[in-house]
Amino acid sequence: MENEIEIKLFVSADIEKTLDSLSKNQDVKLVSQSFNLENIYFDTQDKKLRFWDMGLRIRVNDQHIEQTIKTAGQVIGGLHQRPEYNVDIETPEPQLALFPQQIWPEGTDVSVLQKQINPLFNTNFSRRGVMMIYPDGAVVEMVYDQGFIGAGDHKVEICEVELELVKGKPELIFELAGQLAKQSPLRFGTKSKAARGYQLAKQTKDQVKSLTVVDICTKDSLETAYIKTVSHGLAHWQYHIEVFIDQQDFYALKEIRDALQLIIKANELYQDYFHDNELKALTKSIFWLMEQLAFIDDALRIEKLLGNKGQAFKKLEHHKKILAMLSEQRDNLPQESDIVALFNSERHTALVSQLMQWLYFKPWQQQPLPTLEKFQQQSVKSQAKQFLAQDWELVHKTLPYESTLTYQDYLAQRLNLQHNMQVGVCVGNLFDSESQQRFRAPWSDIAVGIDQLLQFEPIKQLLRAECLDDDGAIKSWLERKESSLIHAMEQSRKSALKLTPYWL
Repeated sequence: MENEIEIKLFVSADIEKTLDSLSKNQDVKLVSQSFNLENIYFDTQDKKLRFWDMGLRIRVNDQHIEQTIKTAGQVIGGLHQRPEYNVDIETPEPQLALFPQQIWPEGTDVSVLQKQINPLFNTNFSRRGVMMIYPDGAVVEMVYDQGFIGAGDHKVEICEVELELVKGKPELIFELAGQLAKQSPLRFGTKSKAARGYQLAKQTKDQVKSLTVVDICTKDSLETAYIKTVSHGLAHWQYHIEVFIDQQDFYALKEIRDALQLIIKANELYQDYFHDNELKALTKSIFWLMEQLAFIDDALRIEKLLGNKGQAFKKLEHHKKILAMLSEQRDNLPQESDIVALFNSERHTALVSQLMQWLYFKPWQQQPLPTLEKFQQQSVKSQAKQFLAQDWELVHKTLPYESTLTYQDYLAQRLNLQHNMQVGVCVGNLFDSESQQRFRAPWSDIAVGIDQLLQFEPIKQLLRAECLDDDGAIKSWLERKESSLIHAMEQSRKSALKLTPYWL
């Protein structure tokens, strides 16, 4: 068995010169090779291997045929760790009995499974590899794969670099990834060729999905809960990068922002267990990306107003003029190509790498902090109620039951409400799900209501800039919209403040 540690990078097709330059500028001995690889992936009709988080392939390289099975592993950002078993065979048909019996789930009849597996998809690509042997004995294999994944008549491109640590310290492959990012656009890849092949075979695409509560449990320590939370945020972030690049869906960017806010909230909740300078540097880098995505609210509002040829304000006298002005505003915002360039930029890659290394190396464990033992041994359940109560107290102070809130009051509390909801995402899984959902529902309605209040902000901006000649009709129309929304939000708020918190 081998336990591979590798970084996967999605790259552009012109990266070859950069790879040559990088390898030749290292103080290493180089062993280069190039060849074509054909891989056939197998599974049962009901995708049993996929369900077990296993991947079975046969690789044909000239006259050499090898079968490989990869078992459940771990992905942090673009760092992949998976146990794999390789066996040489004579023909390109799997022979499951040649793998160790202990890799299969308990009760598996391998002879029955053998009869059930069939080819599902294939990958064909050229691999250009170089083995870099360092003076201290460390070894890294850097490969560039270019080709395609095929399933029936359907194909998708392969264009990726893998940095596999054969021997030595994992820091080495992060350093190499950083050097590559300085010279060529790229991003960390979380999805394997096999995962992409399964999706191609099913003819499905990843869709935008809302951030879910973190899967923590009562036995988890504070440290484990923190790692799970930040990992959850990072996975959500990177998933939606690929959704955006594939489909140009701006709602994917909103989900990325939610993921970034979750990571920031986790760093805030657990800040007592880290040195301030390290945590500040990490959080500062995340805020940089938040700033780059700050336009997304305007983009989504304008896009919604423009939907169905401006149906939302169809009755206004200046409908056509507003439509033209909003279209111009949209065109002045960052475009799809700008956002893809951001995700492939050196600075974004450095940020993701920084977070991956933070989770993988856990530098806080090397610090003589008196709180380290508590962080590693105390149950998160003991702190979760305190986390929730602190934010709940802030909600009570800023949204008091006896007050009547206005448009400006709700806008002023938008961020506070978002942060409060994020605490529930961090630790809500420790409590009864029905009670949690019942408690969060009216607050979610209020959050949606605030977004709806802001929906007409682009038109209000045109009024403030005196771009529209308004005799009062537009202003009155906006006030009616706002009044109706605020009335509904006030009812939700009064109802929400009467509920008993689910953590009590």
